[in-house]
Amino acid sequence: MSGANAIRQMLLFAGAVRATPLLKAAGRNVLDLPLTADETVGQRWIAAHERLGEHLGSAPDLGVLIDRHSSKPASMPSDRSSVEPDDVAFLGTGGVLRAAASERQGLMLVATGGCVLRQPLTEVVDLLLGLDADVALLAEHDGTPTGIMLVSAEAMRAIPGSGYLDFKEQCLPKIAQTHRVRVAYASRGQRASLPMRDREQYLEALGVVHGGAPFAIVERGAEVNASARMREAVVLRGARVGAGAVVARCVLGPGSVVTKGQVLTDRSTGATA
Repeated sequence: MSGANAIRQMLLFAGAVRATPLLKAAGRNVLDLPLTADETVGQRWIAAHERLGEHLGSAPDLGVLIDRHSSKPASMPSDRSSVEPDDVAFLGTGGVLRAAASERQGLMLVATGGCVLRQPLTEVVDLLLGLDADVALLAEHDGTPTGIMLVSAEAMRAIPGSGYLDFKEQCLPKIAQTHRVRVAYASRGQRASLPMRDREQYLEALGVVHGGAPFAIVERGAEVNASARMREAVVLRGARVGAGAVVARCVLGPGSVVTKGQVLTDRSTGATA
């Protein structure tokens, strides 16, 4: 791929205008949440980006868009990506994308970082490229946006207006007046993308990652007594679980303490939660 049809940039939205209870408990960027004992959300994106580069013959630059109030993701090392702070609270997603495209050419692959794809990124990109559009969107089979799209930098620079601009509500209708906007729909039967906006969605995504098997993720630096019982639980470094405790459907962040024999269910806890 070359010229205007080259995918030259991959951008992950990984900020949060308002910290959710999940991220408050975790005390970290969504890209740093673990999916397994050995892999974070961000590391999975890095692996997908590498496979995409092999598929395309050239790896697009990888950038992470965070707002000024979000933690810098440790899962995205500086030698592998750039972190570009932008305050979505003031610019909106449309304003952020227009700013990101100001000095870029070709196509930009944009995705919500806090999600798990259920099909290879290479297949998603091929589907979007096949639409031959200036803005190609991936939606679930019922029309729900997935947060994944392939856009031309030219179309993003043409976004009219100023101040706060919501991409879907304010920008897309205007872009569609002068550019080709197309939508690809995921197949029925399973969602294409699993968001992780809250504890319930995060644990649901983990269930899919673990193939539906019972899981418990204990991060290095967490203290969990051998007699504790856990199911659908994530214990991050700096959390402690005492002897005989039961933890189910919970995310325990730094500073969390589950005492001896305590039963804790359906909670996100941490020093700032």
